[in-house]
Amino acid sequence: MFYSGKNKVSDSRRSLGLGLALCRSIVNAHGGEIALYDCDPQGCCFRFNLPLSEVNLNE
Repeated sequence: MFYSGKNKVSDSRRSLGLGLALCRSIVNAHGGEIALYDCDPQGCCFRFNLPLSEVNLNE
């Protein structure tokens, strides 16, 4: 579930690999989808969709 790459981060801090897993959990909990794709020449891009629904406030 958690993964941290072998490449060093530019500011020399090492990540725990929790960020994307947490994002995925939150998006899935709301009935959405999250996707990752390659952005040449380097890096990656993230896309997420959340369903649109009406909110009812009970006051």
